[in-house]
Amino acid sequence: MTTSYKLEAQKKLKAEKKQLREQEAIDAKAIQDAEEIKHQSNLARIAKKMAIINGETPVVDEKVVEKTTVKKKTTVKNQLQRKKLLLKKPQRKKQNKLWMKSLS
Repeated sequence: MTTSYKLEAQKKLKAEKKQLREQEAIDAKAIQDAEEIKHQSNLARIAKKMAIINGETPVVDEKVVEKTTVKKKTTVKNQLQRKKLLLKKPQRKKQNKLWMKSLS
């Protein structure tokens, strides 16, 4: 013997599961359609390659455009900063020399 609220809960769960199964079926159908489209495009690509290999269609040369790199112009300020960094002596060496003198 079950009470009415348990029967209602069971009906509610069955309805929710039915909706979930329907949604899963829709999602599975969409995934299957996407895979089928991908498979068909793959077969078309392979057929195109085989036609080129067998000499049925002429080979089309695709020209590759090389990108030209443009050097960034250095400003006078950047050049001066670089020179200062190169001319600047690290302080650590002086400290090491002083430390070595104190040991002897």
